[in-house]
Amino acid sequence: MDNVINNDTPQINAEPVSTEQTPQADAALQKSWYVLQTYSGQENKVKLNIEKTVQKEGLQEKVGQVLIPEESTIEIVGGKKREITRRMYPGYVFIEMLLDEHTWYFIRQTPGVARFIGSKVQPTPVSDREIQRVLKQMGMKEEQLEVAFEKGEAVRVISGAFRGYTGSVDEVNLQRSKLKILINIFGRDTPVEVDFDQAEKVI
Repeated sequence: MDNVINNDTPQINAEPVSTEQTPQADAALQKSWYVLQTYSGQENKVKLNIEKTVQKEGLQEKVGQVLIPEESTIEIVGGKKREITRRMYPGYVFIEMLLDEHTWYFIRQTPGVARFIGSKVQPTPVSDREIQRVLKQMGMKEEQLEVAFEKGEAVRVISGAFRGYTGSVDEVNLQRSKLKILINIFGRDTPVEVDFDQAEKVI
């Protein structure tokens, strides 16, 4: 996502928003998205605490969604595919809110929150383009495949017609999820093609 996460810190290109708003101005404003930095491993705690406070204080009109962006990936372990969920931005929580002195204060006081992204006194909202990119990435149907194979490394075929053979990876085809392996058959290297889950690294 452009300009949102860079060197482990969200960088937002937008105008700072002042927390000093009159009640009339507050009513006219729409919610914006902001990024909170949390203490290590406390993203879920922060999300839960904010949602509890919103319910308790009746702040639903000022605080909308609280998101921990995640995406599903497929990794291959021991020749088997396994779906895992990973956080897109570890240590950060996205919050949709109307920023005023009340919400500014209670969010900062939430256990687990380190700071808003922005200056010390002025949080910086995420642009519509950037948050739409995050939301789209979270909702992608297409799974990403994490491949552990590299060209030149030794692998063993664990299923299919060439089960039991070992060889070296000659080509990794991400689009087709296949490997081309050079196997020694009758004294010569023979290229064979197998699926990712039909091979494992030789340790």
